[in-house]
Amino acid sequence: MTAPFLAIRNLTVVFGKGADRFVAAEDVSFEIAPGESLGLVGESGSGKSTVLRAITGLNPVTHGTIELDGRPVPTPRDLPFYRTVQMVFQDPYGSLHPRHTVDQILSEPLAIHGIRDTSDRIVSALAEVGLGPGFRFRYPHQLSGGQRQRVAIARALILRPKLLLLDEPTSALDASVQAEILNLLENLRREHGLTYLLVSHDLAVVAHLCERMIVMRHGQIVERMTAEAVRRGEVHHEYTKLMLEAEKGFSRAQPR
Repeated sequence: MTAPFLAIRNLTVVFGKGADRFVAAEDVSFEIAPGESLGLVGESGSGKSTVLRAITGLNPVTHGTIELDGRPVPTPRDLPFYRTVQMVFQDPYGSLHPRHTVDQILSEPLAIHGIRDTSDRIVSALAEVGLGPGFRFRYPHQLSGGQRQRVAIARALILRPKLLLLDEPTSALDASVQAEILNLLENLRREHGLTYLLVSHDLAVVAHLCERMIVMRHGQIVERMTAEAVRRGEVHHEYTKLMLEAEKGFSRAQPR
């Protein structure tokens, strides 16, 4: 059996103390094999994004362990961690500096990590996400939502990581653009052998990109299943059934 690339064991994240104590994630455990794509699904406040932020060190880990490639992740996270793990955020406009050109946005992680072949890396990263070199000196406000998210994906890829954490990467986009970005992410995973952890409230999006998925509610895991089981409607927990029914009643173009 292949050793997991990412292993989360009994992860608990608690904010505040006493009367203000809030358990955002409780006893969350899962593993992801190298090259696999796993989805965390649930409504807002279910704890799925909390798990992503705990992996990156943006949220404190109250209890439990996080292992990457068989080794505990350091606290605070170090540069080798961020060479291996990168994150794509939900809002492509909010995650890009509005006064920096695309060239400056993509140059920053290279400078932080002491990588010198800047120009070649930037042109290559843009090409990988379907953007030509003419985009290098544009500002975020000059780009469409889909183009901004392509730049955000290019920024994550430019360090050539092995694991991408995807936090609702298509929820701020139109349905037709969602499909383009999902297909792009699917192609990039295949071409580069990437491992994905995708967070979404949309079962259809996760089923499109992931082999397995985990459903979270109130900070806890309530069901684990394959994407194929979701497509067949073979789910067991009442909350998951309600999510499926809600999506059936919401008419929109599905990613293909």
